[in-house]
Amino acid sequence: MLPHLILIVLQLLGAYFIAPVIKGYIPTVGRYGGYDLDIFIWAILFAVIVFVIGFVGSIVLKGVRTPGAGALTLALVLALLIAALTLVPQVTRVVADAGVRTGMQWWPLVGAMVGYFIKR
Repeated sequence: MLPHLILIVLQLLGAYFIAPVIKGYIPTVGRYGGYDLDIFIWAILFAVIVFVIGFVGSIVLKGVRTPGAGALTLALVLALLIAALTLVPQVTRVVADAGVRTGMQWWPLVGAMVGYFIKR
C-alpha cells in the first residue's frame, strides 16, 4: 500500500512541475470561440507524464505493477474528457459552487490520474 501512495504523490508532483516546463516548448493552440483550447495540450501532457512516472515507479518501487497500454489509453481518454468538460460553462459553475477553487488547467490531471489507476 505504501508504494502505491508514494507513486501517487510522485505522479502528482511530477506532473505539476514537469508539465509546465514541457508546455513552454510547445506552441500554443490559442483561443477559438472564446475557449482556450490549450487545455487539450495540458491533458495529453498530464496523461503521458503520469504514465511515464508510473512506468518508472513500477521499476523502482517494489510491489507496483507495470502499467500497460490500456493504462495510457484510459488516462488519455479521461484527461481529454475532463478537459472537454472545462469548455462547458454549466459544469465549471457547478464545480465552483461546490467549493472547488482551482485553475481549470489542473482538471485534466485529475482525469489522467483516475484513468491511470482505474486500468491498473
